[in-house]
Amino acid sequence: MKAKQRKWLLLLTVVMLLASMLSACSKPADDGNSESTGNEGSGGSKETVTLKVEVFDRGNAPAGAGPVTNNFWTQWIQKNFGDPNNIKLEFVPVPRNQEVDKLNVLMSTGDAPDLVFTYDMNTIYNYVKDGGLTELDGLIEEKAPNLKKFLGDEVLSYGIFEGKQYTIPAKRTLQFTQSSYIRKDWLDKLGLPVPTTTEQFYETMKAFKEKDPGQTGGKIIPYSFSAMNGTTITSPGVLISSFVKDMTEEDFYALSSANYIPELTKPGYKEGVQFMNKLYTEGLINPDFALDKDGKQFESDVSNGYVGAFTALAAHPTLMQSGNVFDTLKKNVPGAEYVAIDPFTNEEGKSPKAIYDPTGIHIMIPKTSKHAAEAIKYLDWMSQPDVLYALTNGLEGQHYTLENDIPKAITTDEAKQTFYNNSDLAIVINGKDFGSQEKNIEVVSLSFPDYTELAKQTIINALKDGYTLPRFDRPIESEIKYAKTLKDKGEETLVKSILAKPDQFDKVFDSNVEEFLKLGGQAVIDERRTAYKEMNN
Repeated sequence: MKAKQRKWLLLLTVVMLLASMLSACSKPADDGNSESTGNEGSGGSKETVTLKVEVFDRGNAPAGAGPVTNNFWTQWIQKNFGDPNNIKLEFVPVPRNQEVDKLNVLMSTGDAPDLVFTYDMNTIYNYVKDGGLTELDGLIEEKAPNLKKFLGDEVLSYGIFEGKQYTIPAKRTLQFTQSSYIRKDWLDKLGLPVPTTTEQFYETMKAFKEKDPGQTGGKIIPYSFSAMNGTTITSPGVLISSFVKDMTEEDFYALSSANYIPELTKPGYKEGVQFMNKLYTEGLINPDFALDKDGKQFESDVSNGYVGAFTALAAHPTLMQSGNVFDTLKKNVPGAEYVAIDPFTNEEGKSPKAIYDPTGIHIMIPKTSKHAAEAIKYLDWMSQPDVLYALTNGLEGQHYTLENDIPKAITTDEAKQTFYNNSDLAIVINGKDFGSQEKNIEVVSLSFPDYTELAKQTIINALKDGYTLPRFDRPIESEIKYAKTLKDKGEETLVKSILAKPDQFDKVFDSNVEEFLKLGGQAVIDERRTAYKEMNN
């Protein structure tokens, strides 16, 4: 009997072993696209997945902060998201000023990270057209309730192309761009009011030139800006565009700037450029603006007290952060002070200016990624209110203290070392969100403790009468094809026209616009017009 029992036990063991082997063989291999539950940490059996995420490298890490790929915040993300989900985060650095070129290389070679992003719409259109992106509708619906709730339908709609969700646009909490600044101490010295119209601005610039209230010894630049084809923070674009006349919605779609192609053919734009030509002829702008491609000459001129007024990004860190341009100006010229102005008015008395879409960067998952589910899970985790608050404000007691429910930054060297790179990692948001535009403006302004009121007013001015550029739900093929050529030609047209002799202005501007249209500008206008009609049928 015992022998029979041993025989049956042996047979049973063999059967169970075979069943186990068959079960293992029939189980599908983990392709990395199945979602972690969040409870499969170190005690779980799921194989660790490596999720590669692009990160901008701006080359501005403070001493002791660590590289953009391994610092306080990348480690914080690994601990709070990666470890609990058996996901190893690998951050792939891309130089900010070369991001499109670098991304194109990564995409073309199949080496792109699982999560990539760009602001450049032509690049996105190219990827959509070439089938290089993962469709995200199902993944967002099934696996990203936090992401969907945070972004909302309007923001997500900007990532829909040809009826499918190909990108996840970040939410932009404040849409401001350009604002104008003027030397208040110069106005006070001359007894002049803050200009509120284009004509008043012109008369003020003439007074600055003639009377040199800053006693610059002839070095005065009443209105300054840098090269239009450089990496600069200043532009006369708001002034020029204020001359544009009202037009039909169809013309607005057909003629509006796309990807920084100048709006040369909009009605009234030529008159705006001609006004700039007048300023140049009368010595009211920097005659060498076209040579200042990195903006350093502009910064030097401002900090040395030579510049009366300029237009730049509102609340710009280069100007207002501690130790930067405005601080240097105060040291060089005691009593110097800039205030915000909004003087460039159109025929209706409004001060129109292009503002950003309600979106920031566009996040994409390349078709080559094997970890789309993990990538969406990462974005969904990031979209939780407490996670976003930490990534955009830091940790209480370490990076900020609360005052009236608003985080006030701690400015010790240690805090600065660890409060770095966090905003570039919080890719689902552009800015900080405190529930209302007023509070968001207040918080941004408080990040410039020595220029809080100035920062606030520049943001308010930048948003006033702001308009977003038209959006198409499909790639504009001619725009993709001719974008760089047209951008270069458009900038060349502006520079040549501004610098032309007054009696040659019409000839220079018109001939260059004619060439612009032949180089692809007309094709872009025609295709955009056709797309508008099809979208509105």
